[in-house]
Amino acid sequence: MTAGLVGLAVALAVGNSAPALVGTSFLVLGIIGVAGGQALRVRAEFIEAPVSMIENEQRTVRLRFSSDGQAARTYARLNLSAGLRIVEVDGAKLIGSQVLMLGAVGAREDVALTIGVAGWGRHNIGPIDLFTESPLGMFDVRRRSPENRTWVVIPEDVALHRLLSPLETNLHVGDLVSRKRGPGSEFADLRSYRPGDDPRNINWRVSSRSGELWVNERHPERNGDVVLLVDGQVESGTELQVLVDRSVRLGAALLQGHAKRHHRLGLITLDGTCRWIGPGIGENHRRRLVEQLISVIPGQVLWEAAERAVIRAAKRPAMVIALTPLLDSNVAGVIHSLRRSGVDISVVEIDASSELSPPERGDRQLGRRIWVMERERLRQRLTGAGVPVAVWKDVDSPDVPLSQLDLWRSSWQRQLG
Repeated sequence: MTAGLVGLAVALAVGNSAPALVGTSFLVLGIIGVAGGQALRVRAEFIEAPVSMIENEQRTVRLRFSSDGQAARTYARLNLSAGLRIVEVDGAKLIGSQVLMLGAVGAREDVALTIGVAGWGRHNIGPIDLFTESPLGMFDVRRRSPENRTWVVIPEDVALHRLLSPLETNLHVGDLVSRKRGPGSEFADLRSYRPGDDPRNINWRVSSRSGELWVNERHPERNGDVVLLVDGQVESGTELQVLVDRSVRLGAALLQGHAKRHHRLGLITLDGTCRWIGPGIGENHRRRLVEQLISVIPGQVLWEAAERAVIRAAKRPAMVIALTPLLDSNVAGVIHSLRRSGVDISVVEIDASSELSPPERGDRQLGRRIWVMERERLRQRLTGAGVPVAVWKDVDSPDVPLSQLDLWRSSWQRQLG
């Protein structure tokens, strides 16, 4: 069409009709192409798509393309977010990494895609850009379909063979054995029969030997409140971001393990802001926890109101497990405040020393030694206040720090009686 307008302008300028005839021909072809292209209304919609995925998993996505009439050759650009990749295509040809060639789309054309995902977080597919050739093949008509999907990608399962047990339990039924006695299945002791005791609790074997009635006492099964405190305070864009990745992976494994024990779960995340979800149960509640967990972004917290929010969210009788590299002394201060409030809290320190390059100059070596001494002072401050701290090195299994914390807590519980 531009060539046609240029031809008309030249004809007017020179006063010759020949350029006008050429320009008119181009204009007619352009108008026909535009009119035909506007009639080609190709649409895209999802007919099958997962809501959530597990890292490194492959799932099938089905797309349906349709048009009002017989369309010309059509291309679809899917606009996949980083981390998603197309593994296999059925019903179209893959060009590059994100473009599908569909051919002539009629009333309905279904395409099945096998999508692979790498890395936890939120991943998007869409909106879908559609390019359809005009009837004369002069240009492509571009349309954007508003269809898009957001997937919650959960970190790969980390098998944990050891979990911490809360010191205080709730009245809700769970897998924990209460220290108190009452209705339950865990045997506690024997005592003499009293009027009003349930006859089903009579131990007939012991009663027949002693000549008097004896009843079994049992521990009731309870559950506990478990609140995870995930610290994402590292400098964005550095190699220290891997510490946040390790915290999120261990946090997801702890949520899954404690959910199987029917514990009430809560979550506090410290990154750019302080967000928290109070303890609760149910599949929808656990989904909210996972979505908040994988939304952790490395950043610095505004501590004016964060400490009050943490203390409000992690109150007794909850057991708090803090996953932190202890790079900010404010975090140690909050943990210390929780312990003084009587909260049962343990710390898994994500080891940061392995992610730092070794110092080369003498002044840097001195600075590194001071940094190591400061971290040791933070640990001693916490352990002196009764907070168990276990360092999780990158070469160790996550069961190693959990086992250390369990031994520390068991010894401390025996000392308290």
